[in-house]
Amino acid sequence: MGTDLKSSTQDISLVRIWGGKEQKMQVTMPRPEHERELTTADVFFTSIQLTRDEAKTLALDLLRFSEHQEIEE
Repeated sequence: MGTDLKSSTQDISLVRIWGGKEQKMQVTMPRPEHERELTTADVFFTSIQLTRDEAKTLALDLLRFSEHQEIEE
């Protein structure tokens, strides 16, 4: 069982959960409607769970992307 958190993004839900040794956040979004049959990836990747450190790193990556400053490999 987790604690619902406020999201500023429409159709995105955030839940704080206990991930064993540390708290994590689960980000869940609705599956897009497909005209094709769902693949294995479509079935499993509707949410992600992040530690606080992972969330911080991802947030910085997303911020860079939003500001057109993403780094290519």
